[in-house]
Amino acid sequence: MTGFGRKKIEEAKQNGQWNAPEPAAVTDEQIALLTDVLRVYEPACTNFQAMPLSVKKTYVKAYLDAKTDTGREKRIVGIVDRLNKNLKPM
Repeated sequence: MTGFGRKKIEEAKQNGQWNAPEPAAVTDEQIALLTDVLRVYEPACTNFQAMPLSVKKTYVKAYLDAKTDTGREKRIVGIVDRLNKNLKPM
């Protein structure tokens, strides 16, 4: 390992990132939840269902990470826009 790598490890240990818990994995139920939300939006729903599992998980995380219902409503607008264009999340 280089000195740069050792320095980054020390920084992570000092700022708490080294021992930070892993984020929770996206479940099948959460994917189904977003699928249900998207059902009223075509072709977004069809495009979402055709996406690889890793991409679906990224969209689910983006949707569920919003803290409030208002935030989720705003997020779904952007998600639907990207899915209508059959784009992966940014």
